[in-house]
Amino acid sequence: MLANLNSHSESNGELMKHFPNVVKRHAFYIDETMKTEHGFIPSIVTEDEPGHTPMRGNGPHASPWYWGHDLAAARRIAAKANAELGLDESDVREIVTSSFRASEMIAEAGQIIRSIAATAVSYEVASGDESSAGWFLHRVTLADGSVIDQGDPTLAILDNAVAPCLSRIAWGAWGDRDADSVLRIDARTGRWLREP
Repeated sequence: MLANLNSHSESNGELMKHFPNVVKRHAFYIDETMKTEHGFIPSIVTEDEPGHTPMRGNGPHASPWYWGHDLAAARRIAAKANAELGLDESDVREIVTSSFRASEMIAEAGQIIRSIAATAVSYEVASGDESSAGWFLHRVTLADGSVIDQGDPTLAILDNAVAPCLSRIAWGAWGDRDADSVLRIDARTGRWLREP
């Protein structure tokens, strides 16, 4: 394999098969919803990343890319461009499928986080060791009595989902707060209780 690295005989696509985790592959994709009066705007799909990036142009003097006036022509142009990247139809399917899987995982995670947040009874927000250190989500108590705390990685994800709302309540409640205090926020009423 090292001989292959030194001999430039392999295409970029073939070389990437030896090192799949080094760089994510990109492929051109034609989404049938991207038809305009000028033709189809192709998209770039990145391996293992959700969504796609339509080639609409970037910057004040840029314009969108237009490929073909019908879907078949646009897809032929995309296949040719992908072949120039060293990608065959199977590679493109792998890249697009991995992007769909990543999108589904994000959607599923969002549903899970929303369901957890919906069953929260209280949030405990703690200040840092110093009064200027800010606050962080310390513990969440759910309706069934279970607790999500610092040892659970779900807490960080839940923190991102509820932080804007909790931030307003926490800063309004604390004002000039003492260090090492905890604020328990009732998720149903928005009322808070400060604990030493």
